[in-house]
Amino acid sequence: MRLRACLLAIAVVVPVRAFAQTPPAAPPPPAEAAPPPAVVVTPAAPPPAAVVITPPAAPPPAAAPAAPSPKFVFGGLVDTYYMYNFTPPSGSNSLQFPNPAPVGVGRAFDINANSMNLALAKLTMNASLDVVSLQLDMGYGQTGTIINNAVDPNPSLMGPGVGPSFLLEQAFGEISLPGNLTVDFGKFTTTAGAEVIEANKNWLYSRSLLFNAIPLLHTGVRANLKINDMVTVQGSVVNGWNNDPDLNAWKTIGLSATITASPAFSLIGTTYFGKEGQPQMSPAGATPGDLRFLLDIVAAYTVNSAFGLNLNIDYIKAFDDISADYQVGGSLMGRYVVSDHINFAARGEYLATHIDAAAATLSQGEVTVMMGIDVGKNFELRPEVRADFAGKFGGADVLEGGTKSSAVTGTLAALTWF
Repeated sequence: MRLRACLLAIAVVVPVRAFAQTPPAAPPPPAEAAPPPAVVVTPAAPPPAAVVITPPAAPPPAAAPAAPSPKFVFGGLVDTYYMYNFTPPSGSNSLQFPNPAPVGVGRAFDINANSMNLALAKLTMNASLDVVSLQLDMGYGQTGTIINNAVDPNPSLMGPGVGPSFLLEQAFGEISLPGNLTVDFGKFTTTAGAEVIEANKNWLYSRSLLFNAIPLLHTGVRANLKINDMVTVQGSVVNGWNNDPDLNAWKTIGLSATITASPAFSLIGTTYFGKEGQPQMSPAGATPGDLRFLLDIVAAYTVNSAFGLNLNIDYIKAFDDISADYQVGGSLMGRYVVSDHINFAARGEYLATHIDAAAATLSQGEVTVMMGIDVGKNFELRPEVRADFAGKFGGADVLEGGTKSSAVTGTLAALTWF
C-alpha cells in the first residue's frame, strides 16, 4: 500500500518536473521601426482669381405711355306731338296748319294738325381731348325737313317743304387757347334768340314768332372770350342765315356779349349784319339787296327757385333784303315749378312786319299756356293751348291760309331725352 502511494507520488511529481523543464518561448522579434512619415509637399495656393466686375444690365426701355383717349359724352332726344286745329279754314285739309299769307311769320316746327308727328329724333356726341373738342348733332324728322328748307332769302317763311328729313344741326371743332379763349370752326346754332331747336330745353313746346324770324344755323368761324365771371364776348364770321354753302360773296358778321350781373339776372345782346341777297346770275355783278341787320336782346331773371321770367326783343332791318322793310317785336315768358313733377309756363308776344312797298304793317301776336308733367328726370308730357292773332294786311286776313284773323290749337307733346 505504501508502494502504491509512492508510485502515485512519483506519477504526480514527474509531469510537473517535465513541465518545469520546458524552455520559455523565445521573445518576439523586435518590431521594425516605423518608417518616417512621408513628406507631403502641398503646392502653393493659386493666386486668387481676378475679380471681374460686370456692369448691371441696362434696364429695358420704358414702355411708351399709352396714347390718351378722348372723353366722349353722348346725348339724345325723341320729340313727338299731336296737334288739333280748332279753327281750320273751311274745306281745308285738317292735316295742315297754314302759315300766314301773303306776309307774316308762321309757327316754326309744330305745323301738322290732326296727325301723329315725329318732330325730331336726335343724337349728339362731344369728344374732347386736351385742348381740342368735337361736337356733332344729327337728327331726323319733320324739324329736319323744315330747317333744311329754311334758306335765305326768306327764313321767316318756313314751311314743311319737300327737302330731306335728315338734319346735320351742328358739326364743329373747338380749340381752347390761353386766356379763356375758344375758337369754333364748322356749323353751329345761332347765338340769337331766347329759344333753341330742342324742345326739351325750352320752357314751352311751341316756339315764339320771334324764334321763327331770326336765323337758326350758321357755318363759319366764331371765337368766345370769357373776360371774367360777369362778361363773355363772342365774334363770328359766317356765310349768312341758314345757308351752307354761301349764296353770295358777302359774309355775315356776328357780335354778342353776355353780362351775368348776378346769379339771378343775365343780359345777352347779339347782332348779325351782312348782305343776304342771292347773287345776280347774268351778267355777274355785285350781290343785290341791302344790308340785313339783326339786333336781339334776351334778359333772364330768376325771381326765386320756383319762378323765372324771360324777355326777348328783336329788331330786323331788311329781313327781305329791302332796307325800308323791317320787323320788330317782343316776347315775355314765365315758368313756375310746382314740384319735381309739375310745372306751368306761359308766353305772350307781339310782332310787327312793315312792308314799305305796300305802305302797310302787319301786326301779329300769340298767347300760349302749357303744363309740364315730368315722369322721372328724362321724360315729359306737355299739353299746350295756343291762340294766334293777326290784323289785316291789304284789307285781308292772313291766318288760316288768309281766311281768319285768329287760330287756336291744342297740342300734346311727349319728350324723351338723355
